[in-house]
Amino acid sequence: MRKPGMNPQVFDRLHAMDPAWATAWAALDRQSAGATLDPKLVALIRLNIDVTATHLYAPGVQRHVRAALDAGASRTEILAVFKLAAVIGIHALALGVPMLEAELAKRNIADPAAADKPATPVTDVVRARGMFNPLWETLSRWDPVWLERFLAMGLPLWTDGVLSPLWIEFLCISGDAAITHLYGHGTQRHIQAALELGATREQVLDVLKIVSLQGIESMELALPMLDAALKS
Repeated sequence: MRKPGMNPQVFDRLHAMDPAWATAWAALDRQSAGATLDPKLVALIRLNIDVTATHLYAPGVQRHVRAALDAGASRTEILAVFKLAAVIGIHALALGVPMLEAELAKRNIADPAAADKPATPVTDVVRARGMFNPLWETLSRWDPVWLERFLAMGLPLWTDGVLSPLWIEFLCISGDAAITHLYGHGTQRHIQAALELGATREQVLDVLKIVSLQGIESMELALPMLDAALKS
C-alpha cells in the first residue's frame, strides 16, 4: 500500500509493526482523499498545510512539491501556495490588535490624534470587493500605511489569475484549519467566501478531511527515530 499523505517507507514500517492500526489508518486515508476535488488542488492543499509557518514540515513540503508537479501544477502555481503561506502572518495582528485596543481602553488610553489619512487605494479596493476583515479596522486606523503595504502584497494572489479565487479560498481554509494553527475566525471567513463562490458542502468537508490527516506526520517523524533508538 502507498499513501500520498505519508512517506511510503514509513508506512511500510508501520504496517510491519502494527498491521491492524496501519490498515485502519489506510482506510481512513482513502475516505479523506478529496474525491470531490481536483487532484492538483489536493496536492496543493497538502503542500500548503506543510509549508505554512505554524508547521514548516520540510519532508512533507518536499514530497508534496513533487506530488503537485506530478499532478500538473506549474512552478507559478506552487509559488502562489508559498505566497499564501507567507501572508498568514497577518493573523498575529488580526488577533492581537483588538486585544491591545481593549486593554488600552480599560486604562483610558485614547487613540492618538488623527493625522491626515494617507491614500490607501489597495485597501479601498479590498473594502469594495467585500474582502476586508473587520478585525483589521483598528489596524487600518492606527497604521494605514502598513496595512496598505500588506494588502498590496496579498491582494494580487486573488486577482492575478494564477489560481482561481475558489481554489485560493480552499487553500486558505486548509491553512487556517490546520491542526498547528486552528485560526477559527479565518476558517469561518474563508468557508463563507468559498460557499459564496459556489463551493459545495462536500468540497469544503473534503478540504477539512485532508487537513485532519495532518496528524499522521507525528508517526512519519517519530517512527524512524524510534527504530534508530532501538538499534543503538
